[in-house]
Amino acid sequence: MSFYLTLPSDSSLHYFPNNKISSFVIQLPSPILLEGRWEVGLAEIIYPHTWYNVNEKNNIFGFDLGDGKLITRKIPPGSYETVPDILKAMLLPSHEGKISFKFNANSKRVKIKTEKKSKVVLEEGLSDLLGFHPHVVEGVEESSFVADPQAAFPVF
Repeated sequence: MSFYLTLPSDSSLHYFPNNKISSFVIQLPSPILLEGRWEVGLAEIIYPHTWYNVNEKNNIFGFDLGDGKLITRKIPPGSYETVPDILKAMLLPSHEGKISFKFNANSKRVKIKTEKKSKVVLEEGLSDLLGFHPHVVEGVEESSFVADPQAAFPVF
Protein backbone atom coordinates (compact mmCIF):
# COMPACT_ATOMS: atom_id res chain seq x y z
CA MET A 1 0.00 0.00 0.00
CA SER A 2 1.15 3.55 -0.68
CA PHE A 3 -0.40 6.94 -0.10
CA TYR A 4 0.36 10.63 -0.34
CA LEU A 5 -0.02 13.10 2.48
CA THR A 6 -0.25 16.84 1.78
CA LEU A 7 0.97 19.06 4.60
CA PRO A 8 0.25 22.75 3.90
CA SER A 9 2.03 25.10 6.30
CA ASP A 10 -1.11 27.14 6.97
CA SER A 11 -3.64 24.33 7.57
CA SER A 12 -3.34 24.21 11.38
CA LEU A 13 -2.94 27.86 12.32
CA HIS A 14 -5.85 27.54 14.75
CA TYR A 15 -3.83 24.99 16.76
CA PHE A 16 -0.36 26.33 16.03
CA PRO A 17 -0.53 30.13 15.58
CA ASN A 18 3.28 30.49 15.48
CA ASN A 19 3.62 28.34 12.34
CA LYS A 20 5.81 29.85 9.63
CA ILE A 21 6.33 28.78 6.03
CA SER A 22 9.80 27.51 6.90
CA SER A 23 8.92 25.78 10.20
CA PHE A 24 5.48 24.39 10.97
CA VAL A 25 3.51 21.66 12.73
CA ILE A 26 0.35 20.03 11.35
CA GLN A 27 -2.65 18.68 13.25
CA LEU A 28 -3.92 15.68 11.27
CA PRO A 29 -7.69 14.99 11.33
CA SER A 30 -6.98 11.49 12.64
CA PRO A 31 -3.87 9.51 13.55
CA ILE A 32 -2.14 7.46 10.87
CA LEU A 33 -1.23 4.05 12.26
CA LEU A 34 1.41 2.16 10.33
CA GLU A 35 2.46 -1.40 11.09
CA GLY A 36 5.76 -2.89 10.10
CA ARG A 37 8.54 -1.11 8.26
CA TRP A 38 7.77 1.84 6.02
CA GLU A 39 9.79 4.02 3.73
CA VAL A 40 8.96 7.69 3.50
CA GLY A 41 9.87 9.89 0.57
CA LEU A 42 9.36 13.52 -0.26
CA ALA A 43 7.45 13.64 -3.55
CA GLU A 44 7.07 17.38 -3.94
CA ILE A 45 7.91 20.61 -2.20
CA ILE A 46 6.46 24.00 -3.01
CA TYR A 47 8.02 27.11 -1.59
CA PRO A 48 7.24 30.74 -2.28
CA HIS A 49 9.75 32.73 -4.27
CA THR A 50 10.19 35.72 -2.02
CA TRP A 51 13.76 36.79 -2.73
CA TYR A 52 15.44 38.76 -5.47
CA ASN A 53 17.79 36.93 -7.82
CA VAL A 54 19.08 40.32 -8.97
CA ASN A 55 19.99 42.55 -6.04
CA GLU A 56 22.28 45.48 -5.20
CA LYS A 57 25.32 43.15 -5.21
CA ASN A 58 24.86 41.52 -8.63
CA ASN A 59 23.09 44.06 -10.83
CA ILE A 60 26.01 46.00 -12.34
CA PHE A 61 27.31 45.97 -15.89
CA GLY A 62 29.04 48.51 -18.07
CA PHE A 63 29.10 49.46 -21.70
CA ASP A 64 30.96 51.66 -24.13
CA LEU A 65 29.08 52.60 -27.30
CA GLY A 66 32.33 53.08 -29.19
CA ASP A 67 33.10 56.62 -28.09
CA GLY A 68 35.53 55.59 -25.33
CA LYS A 69 33.14 56.54 -22.53
CA LEU A 70 32.53 53.65 -20.15
CA ILE A 71 29.06 53.89 -18.63
CA THR A 72 28.21 51.82 -15.57
CA ARG A 73 24.61 50.79 -15.25
CA LYS A 74 22.56 49.00 -12.61
CA ILE A 75 19.50 47.04 -13.59
CA PRO A 76 16.66 47.31 -11.09
CA PRO A 77 16.83 44.75 -8.28
CA GLY A 78 14.01 42.24 -8.53
CA SER A 79 12.91 38.70 -9.12
CA TYR A 80 13.57 37.99 -12.78
CA GLU A 81 11.79 34.80 -13.85
CA THR A 82 13.67 34.25 -17.11
CA VAL A 83 16.97 35.14 -18.75
CA PRO A 84 15.15 37.20 -21.42
CA ASP A 85 13.66 39.28 -18.57
CA ILE A 86 17.19 40.09 -17.35
CA LEU A 87 18.38 40.89 -20.88
CA LYS A 88 15.39 43.18 -21.44
CA ALA A 89 16.31 45.09 -18.27
CA MET A 90 19.87 45.51 -19.59
CA LEU A 91 18.90 46.86 -23.01
CA LEU A 92 18.72 50.61 -23.52
CA PRO A 93 17.46 52.61 -26.53
CA SER A 94 21.02 53.93 -26.96
CA HIS A 95 22.21 50.36 -27.58
CA GLU A 96 20.21 50.10 -30.83
CA GLY A 97 22.49 49.01 -33.64
CA LYS A 98 25.52 48.91 -31.34
CA ILE A 99 24.84 46.26 -28.68
CA SER A 100 22.41 43.35 -28.75
CA PHE A 101 21.61 40.53 -26.35
CA LYS A 102 19.97 37.30 -27.49
CA PHE A 103 18.95 34.19 -25.55
CA ASN A 104 18.86 30.82 -27.30
CA ALA A 105 16.10 28.83 -25.58
CA ASN A 106 17.41 25.53 -26.99
CA SER A 107 21.03 25.84 -25.86
CA LYS A 108 20.13 28.09 -22.89
CA ARG A 109 23.03 30.37 -23.76
CA VAL A 110 23.27 34.12 -24.19
CA LYS A 111 24.88 35.75 -27.21
CA ILE A 112 26.18 39.29 -26.91
CA LYS A 113 26.96 41.16 -30.10
CA THR A 114 28.72 44.51 -30.20
CA GLU A 115 29.27 46.59 -33.33
CA LYS A 116 32.37 48.59 -34.25
CA LYS A 117 34.18 49.68 -31.08
CA SER A 118 31.30 49.04 -28.67
CA LYS A 119 31.93 46.93 -25.55
CA VAL A 120 29.95 45.32 -22.76
CA VAL A 121 31.60 44.92 -19.37
CA LEU A 122 30.16 41.99 -17.44
CA GLU A 123 30.73 42.31 -13.71
CA GLU A 124 30.79 39.46 -11.22
CA GLY A 125 27.28 38.39 -10.23
CA LEU A 126 25.29 39.44 -13.27
CA SER A 127 27.77 37.59 -15.49
CA ASP A 128 27.04 34.35 -13.56
CA LEU A 129 23.31 34.61 -14.24
CA LEU A 130 24.04 35.05 -17.96
CA GLY A 131 26.51 32.14 -18.16
CA PHE A 132 29.69 34.20 -18.55
CA HIS A 133 32.83 34.79 -16.53
CA PRO A 134 33.29 38.47 -15.61
CA HIS A 135 35.06 40.15 -18.53
CA VAL A 136 34.77 42.62 -21.42
CA VAL A 137 32.82 41.48 -24.49
CA GLU A 138 33.82 42.88 -27.87
CA GLY A 139 32.43 41.53 -31.13
CA VAL A 140 30.23 38.44 -30.92
CA GLU A 141 30.43 36.09 -27.97
CA GLU A 142 28.24 33.28 -26.67
CA SER A 143 28.18 32.38 -22.98
CA SER A 144 30.47 29.53 -21.96
CA PHE A 145 27.90 28.20 -19.52
CA VAL A 146 24.14 27.76 -19.46
CA ALA A 147 22.38 30.98 -18.45
CA ASP A 148 20.23 30.54 -15.36
CA PRO A 149 18.34 33.32 -13.59
CA GLN A 150 18.60 31.34 -10.33
CA ALA A 151 22.34 30.59 -10.66
CA ALA A 152 23.19 32.57 -7.55
CA PHE A 153 21.03 30.35 -5.34
CA PRO A 154 21.71 26.71 -4.43
CA VAL A 155 18.52 24.64 -4.37
CA PHE A 156 19.22 22.91 -1.04
